Amino acid sequence: MAVPGFVKKVVRTCLGIGKDDKVVILAWRHMLDLAEAFSMECKRAGAHTLVEFSSDDMWYESVTTLPLDYLEIPDPLDLALAGVATAFIIISGPENPERQKLVQAERWNALSRSERLRYERILERKVRMTKIMLGYVTPQRAKTYGFDYQAWKRSALESTDVEYQEMQKLGRKLASLIEKSREVKITNPDGTDLSFALEERKAHVYDGIIDNQDIEMGAIFAQLPGGKVAVAPNEASAEGSLTSNIPFPQTGRVIGGISLDFQNGKVKSFGGGKNIEVTQGQWEKASGDKDMMGTFALGLNPKAELGYIDNSIVLGTASIEIGDNKELGGNNESNINLSVTLAKPTVQLDGRAIIKQGKLVV
Repeated sequence: MAVPGFVKKVVRTCLGIGKDDKVVILAWRHMLDLAEAFSMECKRAGAHTLVEFSSDDMWYESVTTLPLDYLEIPDPLDLALAGVATAFIIISGPENPERQKLVQAERWNALSRSERLRYERILERKVRMTKIMLGYVTPQRAKTYGFDYQAWKRSALESTDVEYQEMQKLGRKLASLIEKSREVKITNPDGTDLSFALEERKAHVYDGIIDNQDIEMGAIFAQLPGGKVAVAPNEASAEGSLTSNIPFPQTGRVIGGISLDFQNGKVKSFGGGKNIEVTQGQWEKASGDKDMMGTFALGLNPKAELGYIDNSIVLGTASIEIGDNKELGGNNESNINLSVTLAKPTVQLDGRAIIKQGKLVV
């Protein structure tokens, strides 16, 4: 395959790979060409690399047939790599999501628990990590979710190959406004009327670039295509309703949006549209602070489009996550963080609108 132009951007600009780096590349078999391109570019920058791959058959066989107590055990080889790597490049999968419908909720939660120790080690060592979402863009997944494959592929490539420095400038401007504010109000015509408070916490700019400032803050993860600014709010302050009318794909199904009602900072009701029972089931079986607000985020990516894998990066959107927010310096600990994104929101900071019906006004 021809090497995409963004490979060099990711290696040199987003991750800043150099001669002292040890890079682990985790890929699915259908993405091995792209993994090879990343490995060679890292080597050209002077780094050493290790490429590990999985396949649909091997992964599905593991998660559906192995005992739960095996799935819950952290992989010692993964932990060892987390102890020596200086960067990870993860190329997403599986290729075909249809069989995810057969994976029970307790097995998803077991996988989440097994990943926890590696996640904590990566956070502790501040290992840079980027996840390349193009591995999800496959004809099989498009068929399962009813996407136009060619339109989705075009959108994914364009929103990955963006001007990262420009997104960084916008993100830092919005982060500054958020950090100076204390109250947030979000509304939209579909039934959202939510208010919550902000603490004196740093806002993290997920512009795709992991620079020294990000590493110092602990913002060591980048998802590409990406682009959002996020902060951990006062977890116990949420009051009101949040309703998203944006369907999103999950475990082989399209979920018809999520509705949450907050009282005294906690989720008191959880509803939504078609197939919502899939998301509800995972959330109900999750542990920890799953019912507390964890994150407030605004999208930054000017080329991303609504209706695909990650709606939260689309410029002009607002998102709320419930559950874990330790990466952002918050207090919530959970094995789940669930995102709800709003299209065309109006967002006010201390009574001043910064987004009106999905349009930035700052």
